Amino acid sequence: MIMPTLADLTVPAPDPSDADWNDNGVLIMRDFIPEQLMVDYERCWLENNSDRPGGWPDCTPYRRHPELLAILTHAPLAAILEGLIGEPAGVHLNLTGWRSTERDWHQDSYLNPPHVGDFYAAIWVALDTIHPDSGPFQYVPGSHRWPQVTREKIVKALRPDERDHRWPKHSERILTPLFEKEIEDRGIPVVSHFAERGDVLIWHGRIMHRGSKANVPGMERRSLIAHYSGIHHREDMPPAQRVPGGGWFFPIDDGIQYDETI
Repeated sequence: MIMPTLADLTVPAPDPSDADWNDNGVLIMRDFIPEQLMVDYERCWLENNSDRPGGWPDCTPYRRHPELLAILTHAPLAAILEGLIGEPAGVHLNLTGWRSTERDWHQDSYLNPPHVGDFYAAIWVALDTIHPDSGPFQYVPGSHRWPQVTREKIVKALRPDERDHRWPKHSERILTPLFEKEIEDRGIPVVSHFAERGDVLIWHGRIMHRGSKANVPGMERRSLIAHYSGIHHREDMPPAQRVPGGGWFFPIDDGIQYDETI
């Protein structure tokens, strides 16, 4: 089987516009999350995950834990996300482990349904000083202007037995070496995000990023990841709901109900 090239799997990035945010494709806010919100969340996390460093096993624990939802719908954060993507943004996915995900290079844009487009962002919240050996979040500045892998093309390139719900993981077999070569050929330095407690990094859906491999296996990397979509661009999800006075979330499992619904 002939392995595809990156050109076989991509389309050009959209024309430059305000949807690019900035030249780097990330926005970093230092000391942004209030201390009490983090204290409350850490207490909740430890009560539920003391023997599970990977955090909650599902991707929507915000539906059961108000302490988590309070961070993800923090009003100043919601305002920034809305300004970046052009409409209110609702959270719909969490990664809550206190270890690096070690998920290799990827763009979020090809993981989403095509109708989501640039109405998408994700955040990385530091709950402690991030040690260089713990596998810090990494990104390639400006890579949101590179050609984009598409969901249709990468799925077609996979073997039939790989086209199940785990196709993003299977796709690493093809994409990781192609992305590594592209980064090397372009000569763009990879940036490691060495954050402090309360810092928030927001990354663009088209930017190349990863959770780097920890130099010390299993070393704690106390952090929180959340993904957001524009509330008018996820017809594949239930209508977004708003936390009074704060941001939005998609109620994609049973749990707390709020009054404000769109």
